[in-house]
Amino acid sequence: MRTFGQAEWLDSTHGGFALVAHIHTLFDTPAVARMSAEDYIASPQSEQKSDLIEGIFVMASPASIEHEDLTLFIGAILRLFVTQRQLSVVLGSNAAYRLNDENVYLPDVSFLSSQRRHLAGEVYVYGAPDLAVEIISPSSRQYDTVEKLVNDERYGVQEYWLVDPIAREVTLYGNVHGQLVAIPAQEGVLRSHLLTDFWLRTEWIFPPAGAARPSELAIARELGLIEGLRD
Repeated sequence: MRTFGQAEWLDSTHGGFALVAHIHTLFDTPAVARMSAEDYIASPQSEQKSDLIEGIFVMASPASIEHEDLTLFIGAILRLFVTQRQLSVVLGSNAAYRLNDENVYLPDVSFLSSQRRHLAGEVYVYGAPDLAVEIISPSSRQYDTVEKLVNDERYGVQEYWLVDPIAREVTLYGNVHGQLVAIPAQEGVLRSHLLTDFWLRTEWIFPPAGAARPSELAIARELGLIEGLRD
């Protein structure tokens, strides 16, 4: 990803010398440099995959094949489960969630429950998703593991799946008393605390070297979602 506004901001000048504020995270962004959600949506560049994080326009770099493959794979399994259980809707990477006036996120995959579906407007959802999945890319690691994680917790995300293709690992964060806490896999199985009976084997997401990932249909059968269909 790249930002419109970098790690240093030129705030003002005094006596001909620039005063520079050093920013370690986007939480440190000066108020004068922040963009509003309305300005973000109105920008023609927001038509491309991007996020507004702490008032900073962060545009996504082109996704790798592995990134897109993981996004569609996880989205397909989650969508099959949610559809079969009639739990509401699973959305893709162009669904925007307005957490507040300075944070509009487009998770790679998200789930919005029936109880909160009324929050969906024409342009974005007025609130956080119930469940968000982020596939880490080299340029998004900081945002996915720091700013987004903190703000998703702050604004009520109940479950946050962080998928790391470089480390080949998945971290599931569940909301425990208002805090997103990492919930370790048990015997190689990631179990959702939000969606009862939804689980994935870590080896399905990142198969061992030389092994193939099971098909979505095979996994759906193992989850008890369908019967009798061949791959």
